[in-house]
Amino acid sequence: MNRIIFGGAFDPVHNGHINMAEKAAKALDGDVFFLPARISVWKDSSAPREDKIKMLELAIKGHKHFHIDDYELNSGEEINYSIDTIRYMKEKYPKDNIFYLIGADQVNEFHRWKEAEELSKLAKIIFYKRPGHQINDENVKKYQMIPILGDDYDVSSTKIRELKSLELPDEVLFYIVENNLYSGMVELNRILTPHRISHVKSVAKLAYEIAISNNLDKPLKYYFAGLLHDLGKDIPLEEQYKIVCEHFSEYKNLPKFAYHQFAGAYLANKMFEVKDKDMLEAIEFHATGNSNMKLMGKIIYAADKIEPTRGFDSSDLIAAMKNNAEEGFKIVLKANKEFLLDHNKSIENDLTSKCFKQYL
Repeated sequence: MNRIIFGGAFDPVHNGHINMAEKAAKALDGDVFFLPARISVWKDSSAPREDKIKMLELAIKGHKHFHIDDYELNSGEEINYSIDTIRYMKEKYPKDNIFYLIGADQVNEFHRWKEAEELSKLAKIIFYKRPGHQINDENVKKYQMIPILGDDYDVSSTKIRELKSLELPDEVLFYIVENNLYSGMVELNRILTPHRISHVKSVAKLAYEIAISNNLDKPLKYYFAGLLHDLGKDIPLEEQYKIVCEHFSEYKNLPKFAYHQFAGAYLANKMFEVKDKDMLEAIEFHATGNSNMKLMGKIIYAADKIEPTRGFDSSDLIAAMKNNAEEGFKIVLKANKEFLLDHNKSIENDLTSKCFKQYL
């Protein structure tokens, strides 16, 4: 049997890791063993051991040729050297062929590794060759390395930890958010109150479920837009207004309740580097709506109004959105209009009145 050892920080595991593992498993007709390192090079932002394992479990779910081995996490050593890991795997699987999967960047430094030559004798070194990446051919030849060809998959773990990249399995992002891991969630919890955090997590979850039920592409974008939609809500009103005047001046005469949606779009771009136009528009008009809403905007608007923690039975409205988001939006919009009128809330601002007129 071919056993492919894949070590790394996996802090967190992301789409680049999964892509490498899939290509290696297919090329060698073997099983991939993920061995998360005990100490991450990103010590200040490393997730606890149990969380690393859980995220890996979520990421490889459904991949029958993927496995996790916690040898390095449990070794007790301050630093785990690859040669020790390979010796452990050789002892554990003495009759199998052992391969060691590394990235293209590691090829060029391989001669500096501890007992590199012995390592290459105990395991066949395979590396993921990315287009346009310069490889040290001398190391490839000396250590008899085998290339695994694949598409260029440039993923930054740092950006993922900062909530500036969505290049990770959906379930892994959900886990990070729910458990408030890494610097991005620290920042989100800094700018939003605990009550608001609970609300945006619920909106994100519902928006994702609606996207999935409607068979929409890239449902994780709906989740992330929901998570960030209220970024501007808890900053002082004068700061919200300042952002509106500087960046959304055409809306500075709207009622004060609307300021936070524009501030939120601005902060999503500046703090979390959101550049997707649909996501930014969904955040920008989630409170008022407007007369020309894309489907993502309709879903975020609706999810914000009917998410389960709102304190009323919204099950019928949620079901309508999951059944058909376009038609469900109209139902939610009508219900929201009735709610506002029943509670003597003004609906006369330019954006809201045009939204009702357009869709109702």
